[in-house]
Amino acid sequence: MDASHFFLLLWTGLIFWVLGQIWLVQIVTYPLFARVGEADYVAYHRFYSRHIPLPVILPGFAAFLTPIPLALLGPAVPAWMSAANIVGGVIGLLVTVLLEIPRHARLEKGGKDMGVIVELIRFNWPRTMSITLQAVVTLLMLRHVLVGG
Repeated sequence: MDASHFFLLLWTGLIFWVLGQIWLVQIVTYPLFARVGEADYVAYHRFYSRHIPLPVILPGFAAFLTPIPLALLGPAVPAWMSAANIVGGVIGLLVTVLLEIPRHARLEKGGKDMGVIVELIRFNWPRTMSITLQAVVTLLMLRHVLVGG
């Protein structure tokens, strides 16, 4: 196995880690935000925010950014696969930075706000779908590299 194939295998592990996380966030974690009482909400959200950097934030941002070096340093795959993977990463990054982080900041400062929680869940769908797309494309990349075209 050469370095480009090893890079693809590392990417596969990363994107499937992030895929599991994003679906857990979408269907469990964010909906639970609505179930926390107002009096405990800021402390709850701060606890959440302090504990997600290593298991969630770092792998998430790595999944948004790694498709570019993968396209350059990974094994040869059809250009559309690399492009779709990069687009998925860009969508995830933009949703995170422009939509999700500001809403988390509002919840952290202002406490429980059902309108913001609903937006957080709704605006997370494009990120969930983009990461899901990246995982599907990764399976196609693996098939292409391991089985051929």
